[in-house]
Amino acid sequence: MRYLFFLVHPSKFHVFRNTINTLYSRGHYIDILITSKDVLEDLVKTEGWKYINIFPEGRKIRGISPYFSSGINFVLTVYRLLKFTYRKNYDLFVTDDLLVYIGKWKKVPTIVFNDDDLRVAKQFALVLSQATWIISPDITDIKKYTPKKIGFPGYKELAYLHPNVFSPDLEVVRQFNPKLEPYFIIRLVSLRAYHDVGINGLTDKLVMELIGLLEKYGMVFITSERPLPGNLEKYRLNIEPYKIAHVLFYAKLFIGDSQTMTSEAAVLGTPAFRCNDFVGKINVMEEKEIKYGLSFNYPPSRFYELFNKISEILNFPGFKDEFRHKRNIMLKDKIDLSAFMIWFFENYPESADQYHSNNFSFESFK
Repeated sequence: MRYLFFLVHPSKFHVFRNTINTLYSRGHYIDILITSKDVLEDLVKTEGWKYINIFPEGRKIRGISPYFSSGINFVLTVYRLLKFTYRKNYDLFVTDDLLVYIGKWKKVPTIVFNDDDLRVAKQFALVLSQATWIISPDITDIKKYTPKKIGFPGYKELAYLHPNVFSPDLEVVRQFNPKLEPYFIIRLVSLRAYHDVGINGLTDKLVMELIGLLEKYGMVFITSERPLPGNLEKYRLNIEPYKIAHVLFYAKLFIGDSQTMTSEAAVLGTPAFRCNDFVGKINVMEEKEIKYGLSFNYPPSRFYELFNKISEILNFPGFKDEFRHKRNIMLKDKIDLSAFMIWFFENYPESADQYHSNNFSFESFK
């Protein structure tokens, strides 16, 4: 089969990495398009894929509102996608971006991956409305687009962090922590995307308060999208982005204002604390906290509740073992997402019919 993948965020590189590699290994033809977004291009290069970056300059336009910037980028993105796909034939498009419009015009089925509830990312309706199918966690609410939903029991992180596909490597930790001392990870994001307007996270002042607490128990490392002041820059973790999962697995505890990395830490069994204004609004995050007890989520206005909870956990002997046990309970309920996507893409369109049949089961993907 002939596939075109359009990746616009590092998290989607991770989601589709195992799927793309398996499809390659089975002789399928794959084109990959990307944009310049954080470390996305570095990750793609590390994997050794052939690709084309249709936005080498990135899609952030400084000095204007995110909404106006999004409008300009809509036109530019559709134009560049049309230019690339002109006179090319594909069996399937896979994306979470505007490739859906090209699919509609060229009559190519388009599969979108999405794990954001529509009430949080309302603008994403522009993409969902044009998709043929939407692969999404079964608890994600996409409202009127639910008839297009290919719901699965799991999370996007289990495409690359499920035990079937991920084995933690302690040697990665030795690169920055030779004595393997206890350590903590803090993740800070920029919160500058269109869906982040009006959203707050961890300020530099709050981060310093956290460091004051954590350093009593171990080393502290920061991974950050945004520039850091001098008093925080010295904590920056210098390691290749594709190795971060190994770092999260062995960390004693994770704290951040990032949705994705909080989820990654949680599904790895590392106590995960999230602090931003999305708290209480995203179903997959709520399930990890309420059903499985793998994470703790607080808005910035309740920072000191978060602070006290961290202090409480750090004084509880064997807390990491308890979270590993919680992780195992979660894994029994969920699937290896890569295994499911490989089957669905490789057998499309029959796979869509089979999914909607009365006797379909996810058991073979666990």
